[in-house]
Amino acid sequence: MSAVRHHPLAILVATLCYFGLGAVWFTMFRNPWLEGIGRTMEQLQSSGVSPALAYGIALLMTLALALFLSWLIQVTGPLTASRGAQVAIILWFCVVFTTWATEYAFEARGVRILAINTGYSLVGMVLMGAVLGGWRREQP
Repeated sequence: MSAVRHHPLAILVATLCYFGLGAVWFTMFRNPWLEGIGRTMEQLQSSGVSPALAYGIALLMTLALALFLSWLIQVTGPLTASRGAQVAIILWFCVVFTTWATEYAFEARGVRILAINTGYSLVGMVLMGAVLGGWRREQP
């Protein structure tokens, strides 16, 4: 097994790409997403959950995902952007999609909200995988 060398700048860029995508994604799909979770924006805002806490948790969990994906890409083969994206898709399907689809089936949630929530993860993880797999560290 090859040595794992995380590239902090690549991890930061990948994290910010995924996190930034969330802002765009959930702005584009705000109304169908709210409908899918059965809430209004007013209900979310009055829930008592601090937006700073929610965004902080989201950012930390995205960073954890970037670290794990960086490790997984490195230990499973060559580093290329396309291979990083492939690893991300496999990870997404085997973990994210299967887990959410099973949960949504038992909760009788619709395919539309499943597509919105897991689609964000898919696109975000593909971006992340491409960044992490394709990142080239400058040689000293």
